[in-house]
Amino acid sequence: MSHQDLINALLQDGRHQCEQIIEKAKADAEEIVKNAERELERQKKEYLNKIETDIKIKSVEVINRAKINANGRILKAKYEAIENIFKKATERFLEIRNEKRYLSIFEKLCKEVLGDIKGETKVIMDSEDASLFKKLFPDINAEIAPVNSSKVLGIELITKNGSVIIKNTLISRLEKIKPELMLELNKLLFGKV
Repeated sequence: MSHQDLINALLQDGRHQCEQIIEKAKADAEEIVKNAERELERQKKEYLNKIETDIKIKSVEVINRAKINANGRILKAKYEAIENIFKKATERFLEIRNEKRYLSIFEKLCKEVLGDIKGETKVIMDSEDASLFKKLFPDINAEIAPVNSSKVLGIELITKNGSVIIKNTLISRLEKIKPELMLELNKLLFGKV
């Protein structure tokens, strides 16, 4: 083999090795691109899943806040409706004074607490009821302190030092049973609690 043939063979072998190196580099490059595309697709799915999860969480939070707000408004409306009933009941109590049965109601309210008078006691009642009290209970020896208040439909006893207060008025009785009545009214008006 001549020198030229040897150079040609070496060149051809070099070209062939170059082609193989280039082919291998192209194959490696294609694999790298494919791996990068797969990784990009995986990250894309991961980010989309995270965004979807975040959106679901946010939507649940928004819905829950809206439900809480709506429930709060419903409870407030229910409370206002029930309070309005109590307001009407109080107004109705104020009208009782003009009825014939008020005398017996007032007498019963007084009798329930008059046995509790011990020592020096002040009796508080509406000024309109003071003369009625004196007629009904002439033997009671207590300081009568009439007040101009339609909210004292009944009687209040207060010791001189103010340490003991006994209220037996229509309003105080309503206030005592108010929590129980609120539950019953809630059931009656709005169904089960």
